[in-house]
Amino acid sequence: MKTKLASIQRIIDIFPIQDDDKIECVKILGWQCVAKKGEFRAGDICVYFEVDSFLPVKPQFEFLRDGCFVQNDFMGEGFRLRTKKFRGQVSQGLALPLKTAGVSLTKEDGAEWIPGDDITDILGVRKWDMPEVVTGSGKAKGEMPFGIPKTDETRVQSAPELIEAFSGVPYYISTKMDGTSVTMYRRNGEFGVCGRNYEYVDDETCPFWRYAHRQGIREMLEQKQIDNIAIQGEFCGEGIQKNRLKLASPKWFIFTLIDLNSGKRLGLQSMKSLITISC
Repeated sequence: MKTKLASIQRIIDIFPIQDDDKIECVKILGWQCVAKKGEFRAGDICVYFEVDSFLPVKPQFEFLRDGCFVQNDFMGEGFRLRTKKFRGQVSQGLALPLKTAGVSLTKEDGAEWIPGDDITDILGVRKWDMPEVVTGSGKAKGEMPFGIPKTDETRVQSAPELIEAFSGVPYYISTKMDGTSVTMYRRNGEFGVCGRNYEYVDDETCPFWRYAHRQGIREMLEQKQIDNIAIQGEFCGEGIQKNRLKLASPKWFIFTLIDLNSGKRLGLQSMKSLITISC
């Protein structure tokens, strides 16, 4: 499912912030945002920008300059949205009235906007996606091999309709860990280790390879005769995203298993039965 970085959504509810008469909390989908007090009423249509959205430099977004402006050679210039706290309240993204965001009150054909309409491209919003720092991850061998996809999991807060859609059928939800994406694969007997964007050379400079050797992951796959599999997870530890879990040693939290022959994901039971790594 493609992530809707900017979309039309409905304000579900509004909550006051204690001892503050300028801002309040609004609930959108499964997220909570801080907005100007009185800017919305429950049931209003708004433009919602997800965390990790990179908004273009346009007049309607200039109010974000002091806290969100970023400029570099890779992404260019723009306004990066991150989870923030205001008066102790977490704000997960940005909610704006349509007019404030520079969106017409109706579509070009005159039809009304519907909650869920994707306007990411209309507003020129991109995903904040900086390349990996190769010097900290090891020596890059090349891009992701064998068509292995980058990890870009759907956050259920952005698609609460999935809960109802999956009602009555088996599904599992994994916790979003705060680390860096790591994929390990075995293809026709060949074992490899990748980050989010690149495959890495097997040497001591790569922490992902050091972990794979220490855990004996290659040997485990060989012993179990598991082949043509890509295992994807979040690699967490010291020096990664401020190590919010306070881990003394790196951990790899697996959430996806891909059959490299079919390109399809395997279910939770397959993942449990095939992967017995102590991560």
